[in-house]
Amino acid sequence: MQNKNARQRVQDAYTQLQTCKDNLNQAVNSVEKQQNKVQIQSTIAAIDNAITTANRTLSNYQE
Repeated sequence: MQNKNARQRVQDAYTQLQTCKDNLNQAVNSVEKQQNKVQIQSTIAAIDNAITTANRTLSNYQE
């Protein structure tokens, strides 16, 4: 198992957030009940905020 530094771990989290968003977008496109669609869309918005924050962290990361 490779030892990763903090920046690499943030990059991994960013990648996982992107994957999560992709999965949620697929879910929202196949959901039947409007109530569930609204909940999934709310989760997507939260993930978007997390992606933005993680991206900012990576952009401003100082070695």
